[in-house]
Amino acid sequence: MTTITTTAAATQAGVTIATVRTWARHGIIAATKQAGRWVIDTASLAHRIAIGARRARKQTAMTQPTPPAPMSRTEFEEAAAQLGIKATFKDARCHGEYLAYQATGQLYSDTVYDMLLVRRGAALAAEGYTPPAPRSHPHECHTCGLDARTCDCR
Repeated sequence: MTTITTTAAATQAGVTIATVRTWARHGIIAATKQAGRWVIDTASLAHRIAIGARRARKQTAMTQPTPPAPMSRTEFEEAAAQLGIKATFKDARCHGEYLAYQATGQLYSDTVYDMLLVRRGAALAAEGYTPPAPRSHPHECHTCGLDARTCDCR
């Protein structure tokens, strides 16, 4: 049984020394304490590193969403009209839907309209869209800045 220190184990595993100590405390890797310091079994550490590498490959393969085809405003409005949707939309919502899709790889709901929002958001992101600053009050109107419950901007 070959052993190494926690510092060498952390360097080999690419984690912090505290992580190696936690693994040792919880029995994730084989380790013993000698003179108040952890001594790590190299074979056990190599097995733990291999498990982490398999999990990392699996996660990166699952979280890579296919990029949606960007869509201009005119194309978006025509496609929404074909679906029978005449509601107005905000660029901030499209951009937010796109960012959420990029982060998770999934739509919030499986409707065609939501995919259109994501595609329009992809075009906005490619154009360098910057979302508006957050509202200072939860009922502040995006257009006039007054209370949205009483303004006549809608």
